[in-house]
Amino acid sequence: MVENKQSDENLATLLCALSFATGMGFGEDMEHGMKSAYLGLQLTNALRLSPDIQEAVFYGALLKDVGCTACSAGISAFFPDDEQVPRADFMLVDPSQLHEMLGWLSRNVPLDARFPSRVTKLFSFIAQCGPVIREAMRGHCEVAELFARRLGFPETVQHTLRFQWERWDGKGLAYSLKASEIPLPARILHLAQVMELTTSVGGIAAARTLAREKQGTRFDPDIVEAFLHLTPSDQGGDDLEHPITREAIIQMRPYTSADTVTTDRKEDVCQALADFVDGKTPGTWHHSQLVAQVAEGIGKQLDLSPGELYTLKCSGLVHDIGKVATPSGILVKGARRSQSEWEIYRLHSYYTQRVLEQVAPLRDLAPIAASHHEWVNGQGYHRQLQGEQIPLAGRILAVANTYVRATQEGQQNHEEQKSRVLASMSACVGTQLDTACYEALVASLQAGDTSKKVAPKRSQATDLTQREIEVVRLLTRGQNTPQIARTLSISKKTVEHHLAHIYTKFGVSCRTAAVAYAVQQNLV
Repeated sequence: MVENKQSDENLATLLCALSFATGMGFGEDMEHGMKSAYLGLQLTNALRLSPDIQEAVFYGALLKDVGCTACSAGISAFFPDDEQVPRADFMLVDPSQLHEMLGWLSRNVPLDARFPSRVTKLFSFIAQCGPVIREAMRGHCEVAELFARRLGFPETVQHTLRFQWERWDGKGLAYSLKASEIPLPARILHLAQVMELTTSVGGIAAARTLAREKQGTRFDPDIVEAFLHLTPSDQGGDDLEHPITREAIIQMRPYTSADTVTTDRKEDVCQALADFVDGKTPGTWHHSQLVAQVAEGIGKQLDLSPGELYTLKCSGLVHDIGKVATPSGILVKGARRSQSEWEIYRLHSYYTQRVLEQVAPLRDLAPIAASHHEWVNGQGYHRQLQGEQIPLAGRILAVANTYVRATQEGQQNHEEQKSRVLASMSACVGTQLDTACYEALVASLQAGDTSKKVAPKRSQATDLTQREIEVVRLLTRGQNTPQIARTLSISKKTVEHHLAHIYTKFGVSCRTAAVAYAVQQNLV
């Protein structure tokens, strides 16, 4: 049996924030990841598997969808004005079956005024379906693997995440591994997440039917048998349809060596949450990291204690986590959003609060992080707080967020940009922004607390050549191989050679994951 632990700040509890956020981003039950972890543990116990397999399945279930923001852009490009893409029900689709793909796509093309343009995009998607889905699936899995790697999980967990969507019959679109070539915990995780989602949509009977239909094709036959044994039709599978509490699931967590890492796990997870949400659009890369950095500088000027500065920094890192529930098309529109789109956008601070309040070790961050769009005159959102009703740290975040957003958008050199942004912000002091916090920002910039130029610290974690760095930067700007070749005046074959070396050094096999790694390592 798995070992029990009691700490409120264990890594599993902290990872619930990532799991809940990914559930929200998929438009599904926030607890889908936890429920999948629970079913996965039941399967490993039924199959009498070793602790390392239990560890891989349990933590894999919590991290499995953390790549959804990084890979969604590829599919969202075909449906930029729609809700979250990919949607949760895409997990139930067999991409190798054209009729299932067409059925899913048709359900996601509403009959409205934009129907003609949607149909055009639909056929474009179908024409490019294979390459797009292959890149999206690899990106989804490998970005999750990268998060597991940075959090200190062993290779068994990392490989489980990479191969979580492989099929028993070898027809998986990502890597085409077959049968025993697929790591055992990946096979278990694949079944567990699909069965959990099917149960939530259609009940345990529907899950059992799907398991039988896909036994020996999509799913490992032995794991299907274990699932059917766990959910006999005459007992209804109550544990799946009405599962135990999240606290009880956390108490069941297996041992993991990642729990022994000596770094601050709370800050590590907050950093991961920041990269997770900022990876949704290129225009927001490093945004949360920069807001935390600027907020710390303001806090120092206001003589906050070390504990208060720590809470402020973590709040800055997670302040935008609710944007995972905002469609990418709305995020990138900026000031061009319609009234209805602004209403959707303004919900992101509410979703931030909702996610953080669900996780005990992060609960103290919720009222601060959710306040970064409140105005001191009460005309902000989402709670319309005013004056000192807004936590001081929340008022600091509002100033820091405004400054960083404006400097990220600007094109001037740093000094010109800083002067322009501060002049623009001064007009908002006393209405939108807190006076003392604004003055502390100015003092912080003058003192260098926020650094001479607001920028993330660059990592020296890789041994890229100068040319490879140039290729990576063009890759992150969305250029394809021919475009990179033209920009650098080299052949396409040379670009492909550089990409192969970059992928090897990063430990990935696709562009989406390479870009995510470069952003995580602050190489761009």
